[in-house]
Amino acid sequence: MTSSRQWLIPLGLAMVALVAASAALGPVGFSTSGAGMFNAAAAAAFTAAAVPYLLKDRLPQPAYVVLMVVMAAAVVGMRTADPTAEVTALFLIAAFAPLRPPRLLLPALVLLAACAVNVVQLSTGQGVVSLVLATDAGAAFFLLVGVLLRREKEQRERIAVLLRQVEAGREAERTAAAAAERARLAREMHDVLAHTLSGLSLHLEGSRLLARSAGADARLLGSLDRAGALAKSGLAEARRAVLALREDEAPGPGRLQSLLDQHRDAASGRLRFNSRGEAVPLPQEAALALYRTAQEALSNVRKHAPGADVDVDLSWERTAVRLTVTDNGAAGGAAPGGGVGFGLNGMAERARLAGGTVEAGPLGSGFRVRLTIPV
Repeated sequence: MTSSRQWLIPLGLAMVALVAASAALGPVGFSTSGAGMFNAAAAAAFTAAAVPYLLKDRLPQPAYVVLMVVMAAAVVGMRTADPTAEVTALFLIAAFAPLRPPRLLLPALVLLAACAVNVVQLSTGQGVVSLVLATDAGAAFFLLVGVLLRREKEQRERIAVLLRQVEAGREAERTAAAAAERARLAREMHDVLAHTLSGLSLHLEGSRLLARSAGADARLLGSLDRAGALAKSGLAEARRAVLALREDEAPGPGRLQSLLDQHRDAASGRLRFNSRGEAVPLPQEAALALYRTAQEALSNVRKHAPGADVDVDLSWERTAVRLTVTDNGAAGGAAPGGGVGFGLNGMAERARLAGGTVEAGPLGSGFRVRLTIPV
């Protein structure tokens, strides 16, 4: 709703102010007694409910229901206090209703308010049937406008999620390409440079022994010793370069923060990370299992519940380390054995290799993955 807020929210607030002004300046107006007092109270209640309804887009659903009930009751109240007043307030809540959850209950409340307004209009006397029909048609039109605005917002959010996923995919492709190139260079260095230096070192050592047995000049022996030392040093440097290019150190708990930052960039939901206890070194298989489990659980959230909030809890205990990833959007993905990519089955296999276990399943309206590894 980022771009639409630039004009939709100010327009809505302006319309709320217009409703209050129309009630104050109408034939009944505001006063401290009688219909004027009732009209003022209804207008104040409408304004007090409409403002947070518009400005707060993350309230619990029951809160939106209460606010809509107050606005609907206020619309009926203003119409009762002044039967000749404008019906702008009814049109306004009709446009507001589709913008917030629950999607069916709020429009139903608007329908009840429209029926009540119809009753008030029909009770005023003759010649009002056409006015009732016009009022209902206007409310239906603005309800449709609200539905279109909501769908446009949802479409933009889906596009934003897809763009983030595409960018994440491109980044993964770039990372994979870089890793493949490093692996190719490592193979070339190992097959050519390291083998060549190793052979050179052996030949120099043989030449040194041969020269010594033949009683060669000391200067020649010294030169061969220095050449052999340089060959051995170059061989060691080549091996270190190969290890660096292959990135033999597996990812583990130390890289979790980077993983969480990537998820925050790619997903629209909130992510909260909590680490308890004192971290201890883990065997390579256990460290990799912990990292890959977190990676797959967060990937499932982005695939199956991109807007879900996620809690990641890492607990270092005396006998085990526990990683728990919980979302509120049922991001379970496919069942074990038929997952996509690494999958839940892969999590369990890695955990078993590290001597641990994985528990994965629904939790309330969401999904939880818990990895336990002995330390």
